[in-house]
Amino acid sequence: MTLLTTTASMLLAALAFTPARAADATAKPERPKTIKVLMIGNSQCPLIVNNHLIENLAKSNNDGPLIEITGCVKGGATLKSHWDNGTGPKSAREMIAGGKWNFVVLQEIYNIKEEDMRPYAVLFHDMIKNNGAQTVLFGTASNISDYPKGFERLHQAHLNIGNELNVPIVDASYAYFKYLGDKPSAEKMESLFAKDKAHPGMWGSYIYTCGIYSVVTGRSPVGLTGLTDMPAEVAKALQEAAWAQHQETTNALKK
Repeated sequence: MTLLTTTASMLLAALAFTPARAADATAKPERPKTIKVLMIGNSQCPLIVNNHLIENLAKSNNDGPLIEITGCVKGGATLKSHWDNGTGPKSAREMIAGGKWNFVVLQEIYNIKEEDMRPYAVLFHDMIKNNGAQTVLFGTASNISDYPKGFERLHQAHLNIGNELNVPIVDASYAYFKYLGDKPSAEKMESLFAKDKAHPGMWGSYIYTCGIYSVVTGRSPVGLTGLTDMPAEVAKALQEAAWAQHQETTNALKK
């Protein structure tokens, strides 16, 4: 082979690799692996699940993982009734055993007593752990008529059981406190609730969403997408309240 032929071959090889290098330099980084979440709960959850609020929030973070939510949601259900429903099709226990979940979120009814929640939280936690997933306790808000004592009761019950089981908590009752402030107006309080003033409305469900997102990703929701027709300043305030409470509760669980 002549020197001229060899030089030409080397130039062609270099040119062949140049576009690939340029493409690699401009390619977007791959997202982390999708997080798969099973949510076991009651009528506090349908707006989150049916409107894909958590999926949409995660999707708006280009650098973060996507999230897939599957619901096992039954109106009026407690952890006890979910457990007592057995292992038939679409039961909570069947879905835990049959899915490859990263997290299983347990949401208890708003008026539960701590001593009634504890044994079923333990049963579910043991099953979740044995199936290779992470338990998350989801403490929702209570009714407006139960403000603030019901919110405080839910916070303390979940904090106590979370400490015992060494599991993370979505501390939404206290995230509501952070958003509402010390002396919230009736209008501001009602903005988080449905018309019945017992279940979360879209804004209340959004603060739930931000809290769940923070727990399962370890990332802040601040700056991510809000809801359609939600003012930007409201979205930011809800995001900040959820993230601040997540950090506070996480620190409390470490003590």
